[in-house]
Amino acid sequence: MSKQSKHTWVVDVMEDGSASIEVDGRSVTPIPDWLLPQGVKEGDVLSVIHDRGENRSALVIETDPEAKRKALDRSAKQVSRTSKKDRGGDIQL
Repeated sequence: MSKQSKHTWVVDVMEDGSASIEVDGRSVTPIPDWLLPQGVKEGDVLSVIHDRGENRSALVIETDPEAKRKALDRSAKQVSRTSKKDRGGDIQL
């Protein structure tokens, strides 16, 4: 009997043959870049299905453009709210 789980990965940094991946918004872990779909770049959101059974473990990793768009929208709204509250310091340029 196998157990399947779904995860969200965000590609943080890619360099020197590895990628730093934020896993489910909690931890960041390095993985070899050859494990990722071709053409993946920093900032991409990946949908990951993990199927684990006795004597095997399989990952299906796909880019998720819709999840990336939503993440960018949330980030833009957060930055917009923050910049409206920030009236700057006492220094005049």
